Amino acid sequence: MEVRRRTFDSAGNEKKSIDKTSSQPVTDSTTLGRRKFLSMGIGTIGAIIGLSYVGLFGKFMWPESALAASKLQDVGSVGKFPVNTPTLVGYKGAGTEEGVYVVNLGSEGFIALDFHCTHLECNVIWVPAIKQFMCPCHGGSFDIKGTVLFGPPPKPLHRRMVKIEGDNVLLGVRLV
Repeated sequence: MEVRRRTFDSAGNEKKSIDKTSSQPVTDSTTLGRRKFLSMGIGTIGAIIGLSYVGLFGKFMWPESALAASKLQDVGSVGKFPVNTPTLVGYKGAGTEEGVYVVNLGSEGFIALDFHCTHLECNVIWVPAIKQFMCPCHGGSFDIKGTVLFGPPPKPLHRRMVKIEGDNVLLGVRLV
């Protein structure tokens, strides 16, 4: 589209000029166009995803077991745990309440076993009549030390760090 405008120079002589303008609608510089809006939205989503990877990288470089090795929690006195009888105690690990079986093995010391089956993370229960941990979901069975006896679990029960200080039993992070 051509637009003719009359313009004059400083001496008053008329100059001929042709203005070629586009057929695009005139937009105010303060309005946000569709292209800019989408690029800002995609950039924001990319930044959020990138920041989440920074967090994952931090957990990889400094795992919980390395950082929390000194964070031991008191779960009771030694007398609270009878020999060869697993006792389920609540343990606050990684910010949530978790169940841990503490086992006094007598002369062999103490062990702490995570109460989740290694097959599908179902809660295992101690059955005193047969002296085994049983997984009610798929019939997995573990002995008093957490070793798989039969069933689908691929690995023994996960262990936790145990430390005896004086008369107190202290639990730490899961051992790998």
